Amino acid sequence: MKAILSLLATSLLLSPISSAETCRELVRDSSGRTVQTIEHQKSSNGTVRSVIRDSSGRTIGTSTSQTSGSTTRTDYRDASGRMTGSASTNGSSSGSSHTTYRDASNRTTGTATTRTNGDTSRTDFRDASNRSTGNQTTNGSSGFAAGIRRNASGRVTGTSTGNGNCPTNPRVPGPPAGLKK
Repeated sequence: MKAILSLLATSLLLSPISSAETCRELVRDSSGRTVQTIEHQKSSNGTVRSVIRDSSGRTIGTSTSQTSGSTTRTDYRDASGRMTGSASTNGSSSGSSHTTYRDASNRTTGTATTRTNGDTSRTDFRDASNRSTGNQTTNGSSGFAAGIRRNASGRVTGTSTGNGNCPTNPRVPGPPAGLKK
């Protein structure tokens, strides 16, 4: 459960963030309890760094994303700074994107395909064997974003809401549940 929620936490990680620099995201489990907070900060060079904290406020992980052209590379680290995985996302002008996730040993652990229509996006996750592991739907406008995560059976496993200057249409969804944290 902790791994799934950590993954959900980064689901709104990267999109064209406005010139404003930071936002705060709340992640809730299926019962509505806040289980994590994520602070996203964009630097002047375009790098987005996110700090993930548990419900007690302890840092449990970070991610750093850098975009070059239509490709975004995200590195995930645990609280000790050790690399736990990465994601490579290739976007298109139509608003769709494809993400490949790898573990710390560079083995593929899953993929995600995101399709965006206006302020709404849907991401479908698959594991390394191409089996569906669930999906996430995100709606966002005017600096606010809300996401709902479902497992492969369609059951809601969690939600997230972002305020301030959080991204609205994610380009780098959180890793699929198969990626070990």
